[in-house]
Amino acid sequence: MSRPAVFEFDNSRRDDFVTLMRDVFSAESAARKAVAWDWLFRKPDIRGARTFGRGTEKNGQMVGACLILPHTIWIEGKESQSWWPVAVGVDPRHRGAGLPMVRSFFQSGPYYGGMPANEDIANLYRKLGMTGEVMLRNYFAPLRPGRMLARRKGLPAPIAAAVDGGYRMCRAVGHRYAATLRADERITNVLHFGEPFNDLWSRAKYGYRMTLARDADYLNWRFQDFPLHSYDVLALWQGEALRGYVVTRLEHKEDRTNGLIVDIFTESGDERSFDLLVRAAKRQLERQGAEQAILQLPECAWPVQGLRALGFLHSKPMALLQLHASDDGMNARMPSLHEHWYFTRADSDQDY
Repeated sequence: MSRPAVFEFDNSRRDDFVTLMRDVFSAESAARKAVAWDWLFRKPDIRGARTFGRGTEKNGQMVGACLILPHTIWIEGKESQSWWPVAVGVDPRHRGAGLPMVRSFFQSGPYYGGMPANEDIANLYRKLGMTGEVMLRNYFAPLRPGRMLARRKGLPAPIAAAVDGGYRMCRAVGHRYAATLRADERITNVLHFGEPFNDLWSRAKYGYRMTLARDADYLNWRFQDFPLHSYDVLALWQGEALRGYVVTRLEHKEDRTNGLIVDIFTESGDERSFDLLVRAAKRQLERQGAEQAILQLPECAWPVQGLRALGFLHSKPMALLQLHASDDGMNARMPSLHEHWYFTRADSDQDY
């Protein structure tokens, strides 16, 4: 019996890839990949790298595959290339076909990042050389607690409405002590990411130990060109200087609507700008009908300690975030560097 061989492919293998995704995951997941296919291969990168596919085949048949996206990473004061496999899938009839592909990730340098789907895969990554990791957590802020109680506990509609009204009043009292816009500050809607966003990235990156690049070309690709969802973007300005931005969207479930804070970025440690943007995002999501706001961050990210004051009352683990360095010395430093990751939902493949 032939061994699976690793190979690389371009966007001409769309149909083979989508068929494999349908067999591995679901028809819904495969449909998302089909719609996002061309968009994924158009991903811009500061360093000029491009998306490509990598897989394994047996007897000419694709039995394992993923797409590998380039991300410029800011790490320890400089920009470097990193590679991020997404939609890693192996035909269930060929379980061993995934190992050669996964091993090949660790030959991609200088950095390889991943979010293992389960603990077994995380352990495999550790055996292959991953030394650092941090837990991504979803942080939850109720916006309409009465509606949530009506759905979960059968609370009568009039009482649920009263609970929501009381909660809004309590928040209004709390907002008296919150940061408010100064005379030279404003929050605006964003329809296009222009040069001020490049200026923000160029200025803010020096305050971070480790994060993925957020230049204007990337932001336009990620949010304005995205084919599966529409996003709302708010920007905080001080005079003509951009202080930060926040990106949200609604997630419609069968029985509820969640408000997702998909991305938020300010200078590291700028708690005031972060607070203003989060509060503006929550107000917008509530007006749009969301029951709760969900923000995803590494559990060690600098804003986490202030989230309770912003109404995020509980959290739950979502996935491990891991980064491997091909340089042995840098890889040995990864455990401590992972304590300084700044990473949001937008940096992952959860929306597609």
